[in-house]
Amino acid sequence: MLLIILILIFVRPFICTLAFPYLNFVYSLVLLIFLGVYLFYKKPSFLKIQGLNYPWILFYLALCLSMFFSQNRFNSLAQLYQYLSGLGLFWVAYSLSERNKLLTIQTLVLAGLVISVLAIYQYLFGFKHVLDYLSVNRLSFPFILDYLQRKRVFFPFVTPGVLAGYLAMILFLALNNKNRIWFVLLIFSAFLLTKSVSAFLSLFGGVVIYFGIQGKLKKANLLLLGGLFLLIIVMIIGRSATQKGYLHPAFSAVMRLSYWQETLVIIKEHPLVGIGLGNFNLVNSRYAHNAYLQIWAETGILGLFSLIWIIFTVFKAGVKKLAQSPDKRQTACLLAASAVFVIHNLLDFTFFLPEVSLIWWVVLGLAIAGDKI
Repeated sequence: MLLIILILIFVRPFICTLAFPYLNFVYSLVLLIFLGVYLFYKKPSFLKIQGLNYPWILFYLALCLSMFFSQNRFNSLAQLYQYLSGLGLFWVAYSLSERNKLLTIQTLVLAGLVISVLAIYQYLFGFKHVLDYLSVNRLSFPFILDYLQRKRVFFPFVTPGVLAGYLAMILFLALNNKNRIWFVLLIFSAFLLTKSVSAFLSLFGGVVIYFGIQGKLKKANLLLLGGLFLLIIVMIIGRSATQKGYLHPAFSAVMRLSYWQETLVIIKEHPLVGIGLGNFNLVNSRYAHNAYLQIWAETGILGLFSLIWIIFTVFKAGVKKLAQSPDKRQTACLLAASAVFVIHNLLDFTFFLPEVSLIWWVVLGLAIAGDKI
């Protein structure tokens, strides 16, 4: 049964939710069935994680209230599977033995390596295929044309930022592998080709956390951080000097501020229970480009508070486990990978894309696997 779930975890990043909604629905249904069967027969001890009982209950209470007061309950039901799948994958990951935990990490890294190869292939050969497809079908999407013009890879995801956010997580998992140098080089090469400033900032934060929680913020590592920060500055300057209009990085920042302001208006009107799962939609965007503001808008203050409580509790337990763990690098890698996702969603929306968010729930569970909070 676990083997089937691992196969489903491996496949998940290759199914773009927005591009293949029907396939995503079928996949989600299959995943929920196997998660339900696995948890029913394995019966992992939920009570062992006493520190997480209350935030989980509060989180799902917020989801139920949000659905009850939802402006469109069909949309809310359609969105609920993502949270149920995330919860199921978290519990499966948490209940794994050390051997199966390592197998799961290897599965995630393998998927990341395949996607990195596909992204590099797109950079070398794939842009022409996309242009030909758009030309034959007489389609014109300015932002896709921007990606092609700037040679920013995004396959198999919907934007370069989403791909970069995913690869940033996998980068830290690859650090735990025996062949980590080659794996990290391959994944980081694909990551560079996304040219995503927000993902670079989140990676920088993840590296700080990776060294910081291990007490390794020494001169050599500080030089590495300085080099990464310099790379971010060079990227911003380079894009600013060569792009104008909506292609300019400043335009992206201004648009994000606009989305946040619109989202805050929604929050002001529905602060307690939100507008309901899956009902968020702005004039020019389906996402707020800040997952936490969007969660507040959809599920109310209770939903946001309980999710932050869950994240804080897991990280607190993970840092405590790090001090006692015989494999400190593995624990640090898992915590840093989780942190990258959390930071990236301050500026992006991968929390609402199951091809990335479900991987995060797995990583979050692995970070405290076998531990009693």
